[in-house]
Amino acid sequence: MEINEKLENLKKLKKELRSKRTELDDASSDLFDSWCKDFFTKNSDVIESFAWNQYTPYFNDGDATVFSANTDYIKVNDVYCDELENIQKIKVTNWGTWNRVTKKYDNRVEFENPNYDERLDNLVTEIKDFLQLFDDDFYLSKYGDHTEITVTKNGVDVDEYDHD
Repeated sequence: MEINEKLENLKKLKKELRSKRTELDDASSDLFDSWCKDFFTKNSDVIESFAWNQYTPYFNDGDATVFSANTDYIKVNDVYCDELENIQKIKVTNWGTWNRVTKKYDNRVEFENPNYDERLDNLVTEIKDFLQLFDDDFYLSKYGDHTEITVTKNGVDVDEYDHD
């Protein structure tokens, strides 16, 4: 293959790639919007909103800073999931002491959470699993950098997000 043929082939491949990226972006955006609308139609009695932040770190100890959508650390109804006590089936009141031999905690104290909400727990898992379907390029192009995205039955709000 001559150099001119290789150049033409490269141009053709780049054009196809741009076309596929556009197709992927459009399909992803359509799926995202449709899923959210359907989700809130079915579940707005339990979930009023979910949100995440996304940004490129300002400083990373000399390593390259890379944009990331933090969709594994979300808020539901304006509360971070880690702080939602009713999605923890088992509550630990005392972790006890780690036993290196048995690989278990000695004297651990736990009990079933009387406030556990199985439906809410399942819906939070569903949201997280759905958000993981999309890559960071999608989130960056759709919602921008240094933003917090909140999704409700009325649509999506994008606010500036300040982080350190």
